[in-house]
Amino acid sequence: MTLQEASRRYHICPEKLKLYEENELLEHRTMADGSYDYTEESVRRVGLIHDLMRTGMKPETIKKYLSLKTDDPSGRNERVRLLQKQRFELMTQLHDKQSALDTLDDLIREEKQRK
Repeated sequence: MTLQEASRRYHICPEKLKLYEENELLEHRTMADGSYDYTEESVRRVGLIHDLMRTGMKPETIKKYLSLKTDDPSGRNERVRLLQKQRFELMTQLHDKQSALDTLDDLIREEKQRK
């Protein structure tokens, strides 16, 4: 399957797929004409890769996540651990942003009271 076909199938722009390729998240074969032919297995993983990237997970962590076997209990446990770690990082960022918003609200309130 070509990059364009994968893009249409998963409604993900070719640039994002190229980014996944550059980060070695997608595997392909190079055809005689130089074009890429993505394996069916790689293409099936595009949606998952896209979701993991949207969470802010780093490409190295995604590679590790994808390498873990789902039919192995220790692999599933490690996948869950990686997802929980990413969730914790997002929650930390969210709390930091909320703290910044609270500070801005305080500054706005102070400015309005000076009138």
